[in-house]
Amino acid sequence: MVSTALLLSGCASFSPDGGMGMVTATVSQDLGKEASAQRTPDDAAAARSTVTRLLARPLSAEATVQVALLNNRGLQAAYNELAIAEARAVEGSLPPNPAISLSRIAGSVEVEVERKIVANVLALATLPMRSQIAADRFRQAQIIALSETLRIAAEARRAYYRAVAAREFAGFLAQAQSGAETAAKFAARLGETGGMNKLDQAREQVFYAETTADLASTRQEATSSREQLARLMGLWGSDLGFRLPDTLPTLPRRPSAL
Repeated sequence: MVSTALLLSGCASFSPDGGMGMVTATVSQDLGKEASAQRTPDDAAAARSTVTRLLARPLSAEATVQVALLNNRGLQAAYNELAIAEARAVEGSLPPNPAISLSRIAGSVEVEVERKIVANVLALATLPMRSQIAADRFRQAQIIALSETLRIAAEARRAYYRAVAAREFAGFLAQAQSGAETAAKFAARLGETGGMNKLDQAREQVFYAETTADLASTRQEATSSREQLARLMGLWGSDLGFRLPDTLPTLPRRPSAL
């Protein structure tokens, strides 16, 4: 009885958050954001409500990171692996169940019923080692989940600035292309009246053609950057109409304190 009590006292138990405690605490403290494992319909509905609210207005870098933390499918897969690792850690800490076998031996006169209680001595002997291995794997799963969370947050932030910068640069080039088009048309009219020679007209046409090509390339880059951002945030369907600001935020006059 004493040995059984000692074994049971060493058994691990399930955490209320499926092993997410370290992840949520670190994300809240270091990023000021929320991370959640969506394992029930209520969890998913709460996350969806937050995502919808953030997407209702032009995204900021901070809002982008929060959407990615709540909506990225890869993160939810990592959190599911964490829950599985915790279940295995709990299972690995449990002693084996004793087995009872009943064997019936038929004789010429009587039937002998033998009862045997078979305990897996090897499993009991290796229980501490198996429990430690399962616990180590659980801690490893926690580190992987946290690392993946921080990686997604960093990548979402970088993708946001790339997408906004590409959008802003495309706007600049659109203005330049419009000006080049006006200049090229004006040069052509001057050429018709003899007010501009052929060489200067050609230069204006070449500049217009170059800015048009640059604008097309930049718009393609802006589209690609936006698509990458959408993937990191786990958006699809109507959510792909999310809005970005036209320009990057202005830099602070002084660097923030570390």
